[in-house]
Amino acid sequence: MRVLRYTRRMPQQVTVRVPATSANLGPGFDSLGMALEITQDVTIGIGPGGGTNGLARLVLDAARSAYRLARVEVPAEMHAAGEQTIPIGRGLGASAAARAAGIVGANALMGGRLSDDQALALGAGLEGHADNMAPALFGGLRVVVRDGDRFTHLAAPVAGGLSVVVFIPDFEMPTAESRRLLPQALSKDDAVHNIGRAALLVAALGRGDWSALALATQDRLHQPARTKIFPAMPAIFEAAREAGAHGAYLSGGGSTIAAFATDRHDAIARAMTERAASLGYSGRALVTRVSSTGASAIALS
Repeated sequence: MRVLRYTRRMPQQVTVRVPATSANLGPGFDSLGMALEITQDVTIGIGPGGGTNGLARLVLDAARSAYRLARVEVPAEMHAAGEQTIPIGRGLGASAAARAAGIVGANALMGGRLSDDQALALGAGLEGHADNMAPALFGGLRVVVRDGDRFTHLAAPVAGGLSVVVFIPDFEMPTAESRRLLPQALSKDDAVHNIGRAALLVAALGRGDWSALALATQDRLHQPARTKIFPAMPAIFEAAREAGAHGAYLSGGGSTIAAFATDRHDAIARAMTERAASLGYSGRALVTRVSSTGASAIALS
């Protein structure tokens, strides 16, 4: 979380650039997330004006919460505006991005009153989980663990040369709806399956051992349940791997499917799109990468 310092007077308006995020990465349910080079700019200001759409409401709710946490009087009027460039309900962290923008924007307007830990705890509380919020605020690949009311997060390295090919379907999978399908308990075998693969995934990404990613992205906790909403998911995974992807997974709660790749990006994007279309799902694919930059105040006035 980067905040520009403003020394002469308190600013009245700030523009924040925040990344889309991809969470879970297969087996790392609610614990792993990474920022992507897909960004959204949000302008937040003190005074009347600005939009009243869903994006603006999330941003302003988070901004006001940041003021209250910092024990600074909440401005009587605030406004927020920005084009919705991160699609909603697609597993790319749209709500986390909006809330991160509100927190970072408010922190900039207050002169940097909140610490990184406070910002994460606030954002995770608003989101209900921290796997998207940590990379949205701080960038990169993040491991985040909840311990009571506290969150411990660490940046994990990602070796160079890795891209992420995402297929974004034209239908939404609201997070709350898809989470209701998740099992309330796991067998010991399923728990060990996911623990081992999540650890393998972090190690493989750091070492650049791409050959391990097909195994490391496997999951038994959330993806099987979410296949009930998106039955084509396993077939699209298979199409991505057949076209040259090292591994594929459901991004966050869906509906986006992400694939790790080091080459053949266009072929992978085409294969995912064509397989989805053959099963009745339209959408678009694009190639992105892991972003090292989280939410940042890029302009103050």
